[in-house]
Parts: sequence; C-alpha cells; structure tokens
Amino acid sequence: MGENDAANQLKKKSTWLNKLVYLGGFLIICNVLSVIFLPVITTRYLRLISSVIILLYYLFLLPKHNLLFFFAIAAFIVRDYFSIYYESQTSTYLYFVFGFIAYSILVIKQARNLRLYRVQLPSLLSLVLFAIASFFILILLETLVKENFTSSATTYFFYSMGTSIILLLFIAIYYHYRLGNLRSLIFSFSVFSFMISDAICCFAYYMDLYNLYIAVRLFYILGLILLTNYAVNSTLRKKELSFKEELW
Repeated sequence: MGENDAANQLKKKSTWLNKLVYLGGFLIICNVLSVIFLPVITTRYLRLISSVIILLYYLFLLPKHNLLFFFAIAAFIVRDYFSIYYESQTSTYLYFVFGFIAYSILVIKQARNLRLYRVQLPSLLSLVLFAIASFFILILLETLVKENFTSSATTYFFYSMGTSIILLLFIAIYYHYRLGNLRSLIFSFSVFSFMISDAICCFAYYMDLYNLYIAVRLFYILGLILLTNYAVNSTLRKKELSFKEELW
C-alpha cells in the first residue's frame, strides 16, 4: 500500500513537471506586459514574485529537489530583491554579490558532475578560446556602461559576476559536448538564457534603454524554468546516468 501511494504521488508530481512550461509562459507574459504598461518599481516586484513562485513550485509540486539547486534559485531571489532598490549603492553591490553566488553554486554543482569524465584536451582548448572571446565581450560591455557606474568599486563587482557567468557557460558547453543529450542541452540553454538576460539588463539600465527589459524578463524566466526542469526531470536524469556508464 505504501509503495502504491509513493508511486501515485510521484506520478502526480510528474504531471506538475509537464505543466511547468505553462507556468513559465504565464510568468513571461505577465512580466512582458508589466514592462510595457506598469511603473518600473512594480515590474521589479513582479520579477521577484515570479522567482518566488518558481521556487515554491519547485519545492512543493515537483518530484525531486537538490539542495544546491535550491540555494542557487534562492540566491537569484535575493538578487531580485536587491534589484528593486538598485539605485542604492549597497543594493547595487549586493545585487552583483548574490548573482555571483548563484552562478558559483551552479559552477560547483556541474564541476562535481563533470569530475567523473575523462578530460578531452582538444575540446578544452576550443572552450578556452571561447572563454577568452567571452571575456573580450565582457570588457566591451563594461567599456560601454562604466561611465554610468556610480562608484569605481562597481566595476569589481561587475567583473566578479561576469566571470562567474563565463565560467558557468564554459562548464555548460563542455558538459553538453561530453554528453550531447537533451538534459545537457536544457542546462546549456538555461545558462545561455541567464547570460543574455544579465548582459541585456546591464546594457538597458546603464544606457537607459527601457524597452530592452522585455528581452531581459523573457530570458530570465526562461532560464529559471529550464534550470528547474533540469533539476527535477528524473526521466532525463536516468537516461543520462545510463549513458554515463558507457562513457566511464
């Protein structure tokens, strides 16, 4: 009886996983409309609320959670809170700090996942070149917006979070290169979505291009939804584990 109850509960939660895409679509529409029609402060609160909804959905309705993913999403939520008061210098610093923490947690999670694989030097060399190109783009972005930084210290926080994103992107691409399955693709798209969202957000805020926030919200919510799917999709995880055994 107990096993049947557990199986039914797992089946029910798997159904909620299938509905995750609808939640993401609903939140994206709400955020895009808020950018178009509502005041800036309201749109910032809605972004925070959207992140909290995704975390609660992850905790209470989905089949499985991982502590590191929970902490990563929680760090994104704290960052969203400080984005509400971003004009305060302290909030600016803490926004970058918690972004750095969120991306660093994901780096640690995936580094632990990849340590079991044999290193393939040619692919690593290609990714190093990609990382160098990404740093040049980061430097270019900083050059464009640094005149609007309210203090010189903001530059250091900017580069700290930017470096953590590039490192995570490096790991995500290598992860997909080594496995080449749907689960690794979902994680890679999640990381790309976060990177695009943060890059556009920085450019939009410091260059005063408000309409770009539509893309910011779209890619940010998409990144959270894809990350949540990656974290809890047990079917894809089992397929990945069976593939890992072949690689080992």
